[in-house]
Amino acid sequence: MKKKIDAYGETLFHLMHFRNRQFIDSQSMIGIDYETFMIMSCVGSHYIKHNTKEGSNWDSLWEQTRSKKIDKLYTEKKLTIFALANIMQLPKETVRRKIGILRKKKLINYSRKDGLLPTDKVEEAIKPFAIKELNELSLFLKALKKHNTLNQLLEFKD
Repeated sequence: MKKKIDAYGETLFHLMHFRNRQFIDSQSMIGIDYETFMIMSCVGSHYIKHNTKEGSNWDSLWEQTRSKKIDKLYTEKKLTIFALANIMQLPKETVRRKIGILRKKKLINYSRKDGLLPTDKVEEAIKPFAIKELNELSLFLKALKKHNTLNQLLEFKD
């Protein structure tokens, strides 16, 4: 078998550590289970992709998220519970129930017209988590660089 990545054990260890931190922090800092966190992440990424300017920095991205203006493109490509269930490969009822949890926490809104959208409260709830996650991501990438596997991963071909 051909060696694909040097120090694969260390790479895998640091990847698992990053995932574990994300799992623990989603529960302790946001107060939601990991599946619900992933659903919220999907809603957030859809919103960012279709309703913010590409290349936005940290402050301008949060400012655009606070804006009440919803881009026309977003409403044309709105995210529905059914679409989210398909993206996440979860039962529709599970997604609907977890959306209910996020709505009770006022982290997302849902309407037939606009689909699933983050709320104003998202910044308050997610920003501390996002700061910590960026730090964890930085530590993860530095560990890969230390073990000389970062460039190998960037150039990885199966």
